[in-house]
Amino acid sequence: MASSKRLRNPITTSRILLYITIIFVISYFFIPFLWMVITSLKSNAQVFTSPPVLIPKPIKFENYIEVFKKTMFGRYLLNTIILSIIIIIGTLFSNSLIAYGFSRIEWVGREAVFFILLLTLLLPTQVTLIPLFVTYKKLGIIGAGLKGYLPLILPYYFGNAYNTFLLRQFFINIPTELSEAAKIDGCSEFKIFYKIIIPLSKPALITVSLLTLINVWNSFLEPLVYLQDEKLYTVSLGLAQLQGKFVTQWNQVMAASTVTVIPILLVFLFAQKYFVEGVSITGIK
Repeated sequence: MASSKRLRNPITTSRILLYITIIFVISYFFIPFLWMVITSLKSNAQVFTSPPVLIPKPIKFENYIEVFKKTMFGRYLLNTIILSIIIIIGTLFSNSLIAYGFSRIEWVGREAVFFILLLTLLLPTQVTLIPLFVTYKKLGIIGAGLKGYLPLILPYYFGNAYNTFLLRQFFINIPTELSEAAKIDGCSEFKIFYKIIIPLSKPALITVSLLTLINVWNSFLEPLVYLQDEKLYTVSLGLAQLQGKFVTQWNQVMAASTVTVIPILLVFLFAQKYFVEGVSITGIK
């Protein structure tokens, strides 16, 4: 009996420590979000009161209405959704093809080229921004109107090192016997790609889609540089527009931030199963 108690106690203690750690980590990420939502329901006078107001009195849902009345935030939100969909389509198309070439087709120098591709991950966005701007300027795709979106969209249709790496690692785990059997049946490489590899790679494709969506949704520098028409602004630029030169209505800024976060949160909740599976690179069950 004494020995069994000794075995149970360490397990109980470790579980308690594990639960405490999990609660701490969840609180670390959830409390700022909760505070943002609470602040979005306050009057502007209550935002900086000391001690802080935990329950707004009165609760001002009007802040959300004011955000859409005073600014074109609804348009910014729609712009970002449409831009995200177009970019995700290009990302999945280009990166899946490139990853297939690096993982399922044998060719001379494949590993060396893939290593060079990975080296591009070392280049930050700020380093490539000016050369890309000059290139796009010479190509004549920078300007007002819908043309302003082209510099934001085109790079995603020519592959990305990180997304290619993620898809390649997933494609490698798919048994080669499936491709060999398809070749015996007379399938071409492209038919194997979209009939066999793509249907089996749903977790990885959803993971790439989510990561791309978050990247586009949070992007600020590129839209700031390339978008010249305020009607084309994304949500990140829209949030910056809410910060006044002399006075900032922080309750309305928090309301707009809450509206910005909710779509990403909902998408992740619906796709989290595939996201976790895709990141862990489990391959075929």
